[in-house]
Amino acid sequence: MGRLHKELRRLIGSPRVRSAALASGVAEEFANGYVAGTGIDALLPVVDKLGGQGLSLALTYLPDPDDEAEAVDRLAESLGRLGDAAAGIELSVKPSQLRLAADPAGARARLAGLCEEAGRAGAVVTLEMQGASCFDNTVGLWRAVRADHPDLGLTLPADVFASERVVGPLADDGARLRLCIGAYPAPRTLGYRREQDKAKALVRCLRSAMERGGYAMVASHDPTIISIAQELARRNDIEPDGYEHQMFYGVRPLEQRRLVDIGHRCRTYVPFGPAWYEYLTAQISARPRAAYNYLRALGDKR
Repeated sequence: MGRLHKELRRLIGSPRVRSAALASGVAEEFANGYVAGTGIDALLPVVDKLGGQGLSLALTYLPDPDDEAEAVDRLAESLGRLGDAAAGIELSVKPSQLRLAADPAGARARLAGLCEEAGRAGAVVTLEMQGASCFDNTVGLWRAVRADHPDLGLTLPADVFASERVVGPLADDGARLRLCIGAYPAPRTLGYRREQDKAKALVRCLRSAMERGGYAMVASHDPTIISIAQELARRNDIEPDGYEHQMFYGVRPLEQRRLVDIGHRCRTYVPFGPAWYEYLTAQISARPRAAYNYLRALGDKR
């Protein structure tokens, strides 16, 4: 995370800015571009809109920090509310929402239950990775549940050294692998710190996944990474439905639609839930232009 990103996140997340943004309505106005509301009722029209544009969808729930486990129930509930539209949806869940650290056996049961619910609806589940420190435990959880649910996906942040070690063998088994640069900075002993090194590692992971038969989910907004992924797919004779691009809701929406229009599969990562403000600050502080517009709009409202 660069110094500017850190400073913007500190400023936007400060109690003073948060209070002013919520009181003025600026936060909700900006959140509408990045978050599909606080609950399932608000989510449904967003799903209809994006699906109508030909985009595939990944849903993730933003729970109250005091009740992270609620995410599993809300994701399962969303499948029922979506009905036939749930087919092809991906549910994205974090290890902390499964209570992996406190209850590993319970986490396995909860993840398996979510996979069963998803399977009945024609959907799939992908397990997220919350940093280098929980890498081995997360991969272990994924392996245990995937034995009975082969469509279960795994997120591998390329900036974590261990991802390059496992991506090839997992791809050999045809695994669904979301490959990205992680949102959780790794210690120097466990991961890359320079952005250039992270990008190179992501390319190596993509190459390994595609050359060895994995289903690569290219989670990047970087035009260079997108082009490299498409070239790797071409070189390895991978059809457009043999891998996919993934991007955040509200980030490069025209590019997402362009990819679909020219025959690629693109999946939009759509968050919803009560912890929307924390998610919003992370998204806009990572994008200086968005942060500037946010703070300017806040000033105009005062």
